Amino acid sequence: MYVLFFIILFLYAILIFRYSIGWRNINISIPTDNSFTPTISIIIAMRNEEIEVDRLLKDLSQQIYPTDKLEIIIVNDHSTDNTLELLKAQQIDNLSIINMGNDEYGKKIAVEKAVELANGEIIVCTDADCSFTPLWIRTITFYFVNEEIKLVSGPVNFQKEEGFFHSFQSLEFCSLIGSGAGAIGINNPIFCNAANMAYRKEVFDQLNNFKNDKVVSGDDVFLLHSVKKRYPKGIAFAKNNNAVVNTPATQSLRKFINQRKRWTAKSTSYKDFSSIYTAYVVFLSNLCFICLLFLAFFDSSIIKYLIGFYIVKYIVDLFLLVPVIKFFKRKDLIKSILPFELIYSFYIVLVVTLSFTTSFEWKGRIHKK
Repeated sequence: MYVLFFIILFLYAILIFRYSIGWRNINISIPTDNSFTPTISIIIAMRNEEIEVDRLLKDLSQQIYPTDKLEIIIVNDHSTDNTLELLKAQQIDNLSIINMGNDEYGKKIAVEKAVELANGEIIVCTDADCSFTPLWIRTITFYFVNEEIKLVSGPVNFQKEEGFFHSFQSLEFCSLIGSGAGAIGINNPIFCNAANMAYRKEVFDQLNNFKNDKVVSGDDVFLLHSVKKRYPKGIAFAKNNNAVVNTPATQSLRKFINQRKRWTAKSTSYKDFSSIYTAYVVFLSNLCFICLLFLAFFDSSIIKYLIGFYIVKYIVDLFLLVPVIKFFKRKDLIKSILPFELIYSFYIVLVVTLSFTTSFEWKGRIHKK
């Protein structure tokens, strides 16, 4: 049995080392061509985001990009607060507001409606609670100078807050962003984040399968998998500080677990082998650690295996986490990695179990897996 545990750990180590190499392979410098100014459509789905409207549109209005080449499309998904009224009160010439029909709801349909009406050659997606540098759009756009690039995944970072709970979320998010970027760096993309992604409109029109996709979320990862299948070398990661999008961490444990249940639930619909393989290896490696910890309570001779397993996994994770943390300028998180490793194993097993056995809430709606 212990041999099996360490075989799984070996597979995990290979996986994470490959992602750490992929992260390092991605060049921070990008091809800059200021004459390259394709039309851009920024798409945001909103539901009950009244506290974000003014700040969000202020951020977007400060983007350093030709105004006549940039449009903002916001889709109101049946907001029950003052979101729609605040949007209508905005005096922004390149802002379009779309209301979803009575029989339409959810982010995927919102994105689909927006892309259909978009005039931009490049679609840029983000969320209502995100903030950006003034060079965000300009930086993301530069990657499309290369005509082979069809989709760009951008870095997302949690805003810095005090306390271990927020540090834990930030570390986990760094591991997700780093793994996703590292996978792109070895030309085997597995996931991205819809809070910061861009793609050519023609590619979305060609590959979009949202109508036949019953999974409530995943407007990002399923499109990425489709692009990967059709254009194996058509995906890039925007490893540049000007491309970073900042978003707040969740403020309560209940909301945090609920969010992670939603993220995990969509994984059962993956058809991409590498994404499925990664999910299994990560889950099983953490399950093995918990099993060793449990067995060590009954047999002290197992403690040496437990310690060895923990040390190897910790060192392996450092190879990926430390450079990602440095990129996001969050060296303060390094001291939290050691306890994070222990808690994460219990957390990931709990979230996977809950995601398959309980429903989750998203934007005031209850969804099953």
